[in-house]
Amino acid sequence: MLSTLPNGMEDLYMFFITRVQCNYLTNPLGIDSKVPVFGWRVSSDRRNTFQKAYQIIVSQDEHVVWDSGRVESRRTYAIPYEGIPLVSRTEYRYQIWVWDNDENHAESEENTFETAFFNEDDWMASFVEPEPLAVLEQNPYTTAEQIWNEFVRKMMKGEQTEYVDMDALMANLPLQPYHPAVMMRKEFTIFKNIKKARIYMTAHGVYDIQVNGREITDALLCPEFTSYDKLLKYQICDVTNHLFIGRNALGVTIADGWYKSKLAIGRGNDYGDAPGLLLQLEISYEDNTCETIRSDETFRYSHDGPYRFADLFTGVKYDARLEMNDYSVAGFDDSAWATVRVREDDKHRLFAQTNPPIRAVEVLNAQSILTTPNGDTVVDFGQNIAGTIRAQITGYEGMEIVFEHSETLDEYGNFFYPFLGDHRKQTDIYICHGKGEENFTPKFTYHGFRYVRVKGYSGELKTDHFQAVAISSDNEIVGDFRCSDERLNRLQSNILWSQRSNMIGIPTDCPTREKAGWTGDVLIYAKTALFNQNLIGFFEPWIRNLKADQLQDGQILNIAPKLRSYIHMHLSSSIGWGDVILTLPWELYQTYGNIRVLSEHFDAMEKWIRHLEKVAAELPPEAADMKARQLENQRYIINTGFHLGDWLVPSILNESGFADGPMSSYLTKDFICTKLYANTVDIFSRICRELGYMDKAEAYTRLNERIRQAYEEEFVAEDGSLNNNLQGNYVLALHMNMVSDEKRPLLVKKLVELIRLNGTRLDTGFMSVPHILEVLYENGHRNLAYELLYQNQYPSWLYEIENGATTMWESWDAIRHDGKVAGCSFNHYAFGCVGDFIYRRVLGIQQKGIAYENVVINPDFSCRLTFASGFYESVHGLIGVEWKQDDETLELKLQIPPNISATLLLNDNEPIYLGNGLHVIKKAKIDLGT
Repeated sequence: MLSTLPNGMEDLYMFFITRVQCNYLTNPLGIDSKVPVFGWRVSSDRRNTFQKAYQIIVSQDEHVVWDSGRVESRRTYAIPYEGIPLVSRTEYRYQIWVWDNDENHAESEENTFETAFFNEDDWMASFVEPEPLAVLEQNPYTTAEQIWNEFVRKMMKGEQTEYVDMDALMANLPLQPYHPAVMMRKEFTIFKNIKKARIYMTAHGVYDIQVNGREITDALLCPEFTSYDKLLKYQICDVTNHLFIGRNALGVTIADGWYKSKLAIGRGNDYGDAPGLLLQLEISYEDNTCETIRSDETFRYSHDGPYRFADLFTGVKYDARLEMNDYSVAGFDDSAWATVRVREDDKHRLFAQTNPPIRAVEVLNAQSILTTPNGDTVVDFGQNIAGTIRAQITGYEGMEIVFEHSETLDEYGNFFYPFLGDHRKQTDIYICHGKGEENFTPKFTYHGFRYVRVKGYSGELKTDHFQAVAISSDNEIVGDFRCSDERLNRLQSNILWSQRSNMIGIPTDCPTREKAGWTGDVLIYAKTALFNQNLIGFFEPWIRNLKADQLQDGQILNIAPKLRSYIHMHLSSSIGWGDVILTLPWELYQTYGNIRVLSEHFDAMEKWIRHLEKVAAELPPEAADMKARQLENQRYIINTGFHLGDWLVPSILNESGFADGPMSSYLTKDFICTKLYANTVDIFSRICRELGYMDKAEAYTRLNERIRQAYEEEFVAEDGSLNNNLQGNYVLALHMNMVSDEKRPLLVKKLVELIRLNGTRLDTGFMSVPHILEVLYENGHRNLAYELLYQNQYPSWLYEIENGATTMWESWDAIRHDGKVAGCSFNHYAFGCVGDFIYRRVLGIQQKGIAYENVVINPDFSCRLTFASGFYESVHGLIGVEWKQDDETLELKLQIPPNISATLLLNDNEPIYLGNGLHVIKKAKIDLGT
């Protein structure tokens, strides 16, 4: 049987140290943390191997700056530096020593980490930018804010009841002009032998840098997306081997990026009108002298390059006749270029990027070229991705070729792009230079697509002319799942494709319509995401952005980084969505064991909790008619204001017959908000306990109990029915323990009835779908959970698979029974949250301790499969499970890393305690039961 366990899983090793890291990186080039953390793994061919003690030694040059001494501990992860203060822009060496439980000793190879800038004063460079090009006289956002504020004023006075739709409002306002990308360059002379050279740089916009005619990094879309007015990442590149004695040059092209593109429903220039560059090249010579080349008034710029515009959403227009391939080479004639202007800018918002960069992660060949019923020529790549095309073209000079991108075809097989807005066309334009074969791979943009419509090309198109380049933040794959049902294999593939397509600098909702950091999507999907990829480095800066955008009253915005065009969301938040400020750090702590992710954001968590307490204290209009006990309960119930609720419930439809998100919110918010409130308070009490804030932990434990009591008294009838008869209402009440043990079976019975009445199909929205299978599984309805997992009728996971999905859909009814295609995203990871259930129940990998120090392996052989295989690579190493069965026998293979406690459960048999290594169990068929 095919196994997804990595090659060499069965090899055995002696006792040694592997995967030594600082701040979760191997030999990181630039970290700006003054207290980095260290981690490693131990490997051994002996059963029951545990680390007994460790020692960390950190040196700078020949001087030891920290020697931990021998520390008696099994801990191998997130160990903080405790030496003398580190110095910025300095390379440190470190080594790990460990002893196992038999006093065997192992030493790691010497590793390094290099610090970045610790202080604003370390920056000697200035932001430079071109003279601004023309913009609209009246900023569209100013107009929109005026209209919105007037609408709110009239609504408050009862003078207006018709809602102002923000999408429509923005669509009626003009776009900022499209501008060419700006090219900047600088020449300098080196007279001495180089020992080390580093470039520290960032931009207002996204940049591409070359030194002496060569690319110095494969990272894309740097410096990635942050709330530019509060936070801005900078990157560090080693250019030691790119420089030489004599005349040198560097060239940088800067496009709009997230800084000034037409983001989501926006009109452009969200953060500023002009692109800018901050660059500091520091050269250390072999004679121990140093030199700094910095962005200043000596840089020159031009708008006359090939990128006539480059917008993150709209796409690019590239005129190959204007290429200046040697602009980063010394001696290039820049006499017609202009001198930059220096911009005064506060550097307190700068921080070093340590998360994995955005890269090209996979290249796909075109599968076919279609002629649609409408007569269009369309290239099909067979897989929905986020990225760009790579095209080989031969055309006459001035030939203008248009590439339009789409995720799906319509019900008739025609090219289909549903998103309104003159800036959302996902269109790249290439103008040929006419000098033979030409290659076009757009930079500075990306699209969500499987299909590309080609216009304007007069030659013959062949599949080998086209490739699709998938991009993503290059987060390490740490989990996988395969089984005997190819539909589940496709589901796992779709989940991972959507995850990678929507982790591009930040976690996004989709790579087409918005590319926005919707918090609710992260909240429901985080558990699955962490099974699939190592995301500690990816999520930490995003949480930092959540905190930076937090309002003074504690509200966490629904989107991070903040988008200026979402004016209606700038002063409001939603429970469930805002809860991610607690739930995500909690999940990261559980997975990776670094308590700093809790302590560093505790103040933001507490502000959010206090905001929820104020919201709960608000009374609904009907409070005047309530009796004393009911009025007292209202202090613990959230039923005022707008919240997004159980978004996109399948049975709540709009007039076109598709799932209605806003109406789902309206009909569910008052019934699920209190449950979400209780759950968030529960998590916060646990965080307080982990951080040693015991008084707060007890206080919020009591609050949690009181919320649950109020909920049961106000919302749960004696027969277990709830006052909103939707599946999600029952799922969340059960998952979040909102009812007494006596009433729990009654709610379970009601939930099962609702599922059966719906044809054994789910009817759950965003907040409840992650929990429906687990609730059924834990409450005596394991078979029903699997019936929902294997259901292939709408709405279901396998309905998407059987309708040709290659990524997860935003809405269950993205393609209806009649073939009608919805105007939604076809690449949305949210409903891929089912992956967590598959890893934990089908494979049986269940975490029982912080950072997987304790693991239970409990595969469910009754899951209707004959074979399943997969792994999760924890901070301790690979946990692998593979099993196969027939009518008579069962064979189980397990891989357990050293330094964890693992227990195997086989149905009702006695637990089996496992040491590290490979375990093979073959036995006659056990009673699998249900």
